[in-house]
Amino acid sequence: MDSTVVNVGVAGRVQPLTRAGIWVLAILAAANGLFLYFLPAQAETHYAWSIKPPVNAAFIGAGFLAGTLATGLVLAFATRWRTFSTLPIALWVLATSLFTATLIHNDRFKFDYPPTWVWTFVYAVVPFAVPYLVFRQRANADPEPQADPKLNVVRIASAILGAGILAGAIALFAAPVDLGKHWLWPLTPLLARAVAAWYALFGTMLISCAIGMRRPADAIIPYATLGCWSVLLLLLPVLHDADVSGGALWYALMAALVGLSAYALSIGLPDRRNL
Repeated sequence: MDSTVVNVGVAGRVQPLTRAGIWVLAILAAANGLFLYFLPAQAETHYAWSIKPPVNAAFIGAGFLAGTLATGLVLAFATRWRTFSTLPIALWVLATSLFTATLIHNDRFKFDYPPTWVWTFVYAVVPFAVPYLVFRQRANADPEPQADPKLNVVRIASAILGAGILAGAIALFAAPVDLGKHWLWPLTPLLARAVAAWYALFGTMLISCAIGMRRPADAIIPYATLGCWSVLLLLLPVLHDADVSGGALWYALMAALVGLSAYALSIGLPDRRNL
């Protein structure tokens, strides 16, 4: 049989190796997210580095829980690469940023504690694994469709918010002491860079969505992830009120992200059969 005929039939499908990688990410995200968000006080003594006050652990846990949702949706519903093709670059930014922070602040990590080596290995490998898997998927991608005009407002808003968030994340990563002291809760330089890494992920994701979304269904997984993350973060001042103060602009930003997520999902969900 002509190989080109076979490729037409499978073009754009999620490849088995990609799906296996997503399973690994889902397990790691769930384990970290559940522990850090729901047992944040334990992270002071039972994590790769000592995280305190607990609100910092919960913040990081919120990112992992959002990642659990993203990977879970991909594994449960996605059959086409295009459905989540806007996410890998954001994951690459997160992993690269966290690995860089690990190298810069290596004295803060407990390298006599086995989970620390898991942390280090994961964030050392992901920046190489993601481009490899993306290359494989793009080599057999289906033709890119025209962008649906229904997504225009979402794409414009995502570009604006994403650029602002990414710029702020880069600034915080570069100047964790000077900018970290203005945060809503206490941050060490390492934690400031960890916070910056998560915001860089979502800023990059929004820009990637603004550029890459073509069909309404393409919005479902990224904006469900963004909405989940935003809501979990908005709960932090309620769950950790003693550690959080100020932050009117932060509340406005997170509320805007919730609103954008809801609007994007209102457009995407009617097209969910095309996941």
